[in-house]
Amino acid sequence: MASSPQLLTRRQALAGMIGASGGLVLFACGSEESVVPAPVAPTGGLSLGARFADGFQAPTVITAGTPQRAPYVLIGADGWPATEVPDQIELTVTSGDQVVFAGTVGRHGEPNAIPYYPLVFTPPATGDYSVRGTGLPGRHRLRVTDADRLGLIQVGDPMRPVESPTLADPHGVNPICTRSDGPCPLHQVTVAEAIDRPGPTAMLISTPRFCQTDVCGPALEVLIAAAGSLDPSWSVVHAEVYVAPEDNDFGLTPTVAAYDLSFEPSLVVADTDGIVTAILHFTMDTPEVSAALESAT
Repeated sequence: MASSPQLLTRRQALAGMIGASGGLVLFACGSEESVVPAPVAPTGGLSLGARFADGFQAPTVITAGTPQRAPYVLIGADGWPATEVPDQIELTVTSGDQVVFAGTVGRHGEPNAIPYYPLVFTPPATGDYSVRGTGLPGRHRLRVTDADRLGLIQVGDPMRPVESPTLADPHGVNPICTRSDGPCPLHQVTVAEAIDRPGPTAMLISTPRFCQTDVCGPALEVLIAAAGSLDPSWSVVHAEVYVAPEDNDFGLTPTVAAYDLSFEPSLVVADTDGIVTAILHFTMDTPEVSAALESAT
């Protein structure tokens, strides 16, 4: 598949993000057809694998001073993400001799998708951290930077207005939605219009047809389902990643540029004042999306 150099570089890195096992993974989103087996306790051969930009395989997205989310998978002895995994794992995050986080992280993931474990912790300072799992060999290293050094939006920031494509005005993006059965219903208003409306806003940047990482999952379908039960005051927007991929134009859309993304999917939720209350990067499932939406009400 052709792609923009910026996005492909990050995606290739994401596909290779692993723990001590050294595995390499690359799947198309939503293409997993096998049923996920019942979870079992961790056994020999499993290790942590990062499914986020950790600062070593790709420039970090983890910043100091606010809660950060780092989704992990368990890698099998064969180097592939395991599906026979427990309902929870015990993780410890350290910076030097300081324990920053120690606790249980629950299993997440949509049916038939690779299960993942979203670690949420607050790094107190910039620098390198170690993540270890009880009963799992080795460690995973991640790097924390200052939010000012990244262009990524953070919880507490104002949502960024952008003229995202709509059914009425595609703003030069074609197709405005790469959902397999045609444009999804989340293209009625632009992000800028949504922010100006009186209710909360949710915006998902994703490209269902061209997603490459193994755990990004059916994020758009999850959000569509969740949007159906929201109060009418909500504005829910989906924005694509590429300008015209069917014409081999893999330039990034203005929405991607406005949110300074070199990965996807990314869900941003804001309250009625347009202030961001929740962000989900890289992968998400129904419980996480529901919690993100609830944060704005």
